[in-house]
Amino acid sequence: MRALALLTLVIVILLAGCARTGNHEQAHFTKAGSKYLIEMKADRRRMAHDPLSAIFNGTYEETLTLELPRIEGEIKGSEIPAPPGKLGYTGTVAITQNKMKVDLRYDDSEGHSLPWNGEYMLVSK
Repeated sequence: MRALALLTLVIVILLAGCARTGNHEQAHFTKAGSKYLIEMKADRRRMAHDPLSAIFNGTYEETLTLELPRIEGEIKGSEIPAPPGKLGYTGTVAITQNKMKVDLRYDDSEGHSLPWNGEYMLVSK
């Protein structure tokens, strides 16, 4: 009986730790001169140093805005300006009609993938 209670507790903790996080399905774009600003949002879990805080500390909304030279076709990561003081990008952003697929990595020796990678529906802001 104790084993079953412990197993149930572990499952609840694991599910609570993963709930309600991830990238939003829609990304919003606006034209800014000759460029396009793409705003992506995601729900992220707050970092915590103990398991109880990790479960009960909740989530927060994070936003990333990419400046793209065009709103159609394949855009190389090197064409996307990085925010000041941040690493540049490698990989691609592919846009066809109102669908965007982000497959970017940070331009460092490790090539870490961005947590923003995935598919989005583009919506005009």
